[in-house]
Amino acid sequence: MTYVSKPVHILCQDLFKIYKVADLEVVALRGLDFNVDQGEVVAIVGASGSGKSTLLNILAGYDTPSAGGVSVGGTDLLRMTSKEIEHYRQSQVGFVWQQTSRNLFPYLSTIDNVSLPMMLTNLPAEERRTRATDLLRLVGLEHRMAHTPEKLSGGEQQRVAIAIALANHPPLLLADEPTGELDDATAAEILDLFGVANQELGTTVLIVTHDPDIAYKVGRVVMIRDGKMSTEIRRKITFTRVSGHADSEQELDEYVLVDGSGRVQIPRELLDQLKITGRARAQIENGKVTLTPDG
Repeated sequence: MTYVSKPVHILCQDLFKIYKVADLEVVALRGLDFNVDQGEVVAIVGASGSGKSTLLNILAGYDTPSAGGVSVGGTDLLRMTSKEIEHYRQSQVGFVWQQTSRNLFPYLSTIDNVSLPMMLTNLPAEERRTRATDLLRLVGLEHRMAHTPEKLSGGEQQRVAIAIALANHPPLLLADEPTGELDDATAAEILDLFGVANQELGTTVLIVTHDPDIAYKVGRVVMIRDGKMSTEIRRKITFTRVSGHADSEQELDEYVLVDGSGRVQIPRELLDQLKITGRARAQIENGKVTLTPDG
């Protein structure tokens, strides 16, 4: 199938992130290459410690890479001053955390929580309230505007969190396990809302998730392993809208990703079948690259 290319909104090139813990160095990202087109909805999956949250924190401007390049919306995140980073967080990216307590102030009403990010942009009070009301209507909570977070269910709190993340019209929405603490039905409703944000507002959406059925709900899924992108799954037919409903009848295409340095992560099950351990021979046969065990 041929996929129509759109302008790239997220571009990561040979990205490294190294943390120093006591006398040890922990490598979270190892030469990661990754891109997301404008208006795409992409899910990232991977085991704990694979680098998913590290990547999201870098894209949100909360962390900086140790090496490599990263740009969002044509802006080089590594060349921004501290003031520019602050503006970037306010206007260019919205973030939804898994823990609802990190998204909402417990002593503020729903509408005040949504209005708060707009106060940093000097938007007049009347316009802030109108925008907050519109967003709460978008997420189906206009009837809960006066409630504080403890009076809302977990799903309702995440709906408010999405409204907050969208408050300043960010072109990019990042979500770190946004349905991890919700039941399946509520999680499906939250995923539907990301579809609404994508379709009605044109927002690019990147979701980190452990949902095993996510490939049947979004347009593209990328697997991260050992700090690098390894495989990608796309639908065989044209993707139209992210949905909380898993359309498991859809056929999927799975690809091994080749990064800018020509590196490929071969799935472990294939290596085991071929009994490939430390070394292998690579050659071209009939227009295809083949791997054979050394020996």
